[in-house]
Amino acid sequence: MTGHLGDGTLSERAGALVRSLARHDEMRSLIDHIVADDVQLAEIAARSYYHANSFLKLVLAVGSENAWKLRLHVWHPQAEEDRQPREDIHSHRWDFTTALLLGEYNAREYMIAPGEEYHHYKYTPVRTDQFFSLDSLGTDQLAQVFESNLQAGTVYHLDHRVLHSIARSHDGPTATVVLQGPTVRNSTNVYRTTPVGEESGARELGKGGGREIEKGGGKDIYVERPSVEQLRAELIQLRDWL
Repeated sequence: MTGHLGDGTLSERAGALVRSLARHDEMRSLIDHIVADDVQLAEIAARSYYHANSFLKLVLAVGSENAWKLRLHVWHPQAEEDRQPREDIHSHRWDFTTALLLGEYNAREYMIAPGEEYHHYKYTPVRTDQFFSLDSLGTDQLAQVFESNLQAGTVYHLDHRVLHSIARSHDGPTATVVLQGPTVRNSTNVYRTTPVGEESGARELGKGGGREIEKGGGKDIYVERPSVEQLRAELIQLRDWL
């Protein structure tokens, strides 16, 4: 099934790849291959991290000169009363194609138009994802233009310019396979309902943590990477969920 997000120009090759990997037998085979190889586990752990939006971002493979990246995103089970709020509205620095491997989530898209007011920030990665910065650009109004609950088996392509957000829509685990295209921008946009300065001090971000360090007009947000043993345990857990 092809989703209706983005500009609708789903890449056939990218779609075929993520659709194949989203088959549970294929993913279990890939996980078995990775956890049996300590060298590969260490390489993946070094470029993966617990994301500020409360999921584990695993970068499984990287193309020459970062022409592409193959990723897994994993959200652990979480009861409704414990779920993090909807992630910040954002765009990306690259196009990507996604297949929902497991679970489901609610997806929304937005455009700059009269509507709800948000605090606008420029997102810039620094030091190869060791941390990223959010710098204030004032406020903007956004209007929601799309919403859907996406189920396991959905495949969609998203253009880097599309403003969007997702939220957990069930208690169980969720996972996606993502094929990221080449970087086309050095920074991108984040829209928040509250300014970053409202949080005081450092706060934990997502499973595994991460720290927000306040600075003038924004924050530097440091990410936490899994250890090799943490990564092995995470992959084995994902395999058990499939």
